[in-house]
Amino acid sequence: MKKNLKSTALCDAENKIKGMLDEKRFIHSIAVAQTAVIIAEKYGLDKKKAELAGLLHDCARDLSGLKQQYFIKKYKIRFDSVSKKIPGLRHSFLGAYVAMEEFNVKDREVLEAIKYHTAGNASMGPIAKAVYIADYTEINRKYRSSEKIRAKIKTNISLDEMAGLVLKDKLGYLVEEGKLIHKDSVDMWNQYNHNI
Repeated sequence: MKKNLKSTALCDAENKIKGMLDEKRFIHSIAVAQTAVIIAEKYGLDKKKAELAGLLHDCARDLSGLKQQYFIKKYKIRFDSVSKKIPGLRHSFLGAYVAMEEFNVKDREVLEAIKYHTAGNASMGPIAKAVYIADYTEINRKYRSSEKIRAKIKTNISLDEMAGLVLKDKLGYLVEEGKLIHKDSVDMWNQYNHNI
């Protein structure tokens, strides 16, 4: 049985990402891709885009400092003051460029999903929201409300409400721990607050 071109491309991306991530991160990426597909099915989104974005969302997570500098220099990436202080935020912004260069991703929705999967963004589209939710709720996640939010996928909750619940839980943790909050998360909170 012949695979279609998209399936082959996805398979190739999976093999390549496996070599770029440690085992735990690779397992997480597979789970995010699977969860993103479930969310995409529920909300009538493009499942292939959701799966690819979920698979590649952490593609820059394990980059060496030298490789990070390569992308920063080549694409003239400028980080805001919060991203400079929190390395965990930078990988999502870098990831969009890694996906373009290393995986030949040109789709704007897939790149947006990779870019905003950590901090979120008030203007992100449906595929980005699906990956944002999937990253927080995939089956291996044990965050404060991951399981409770994951269960909501089976209800009639809207995509915006789901994203809002993830955001609320993330912000609650950051505030309780006295951690910095990225401006994109604050902007998203201000826009989504009515949905929570």
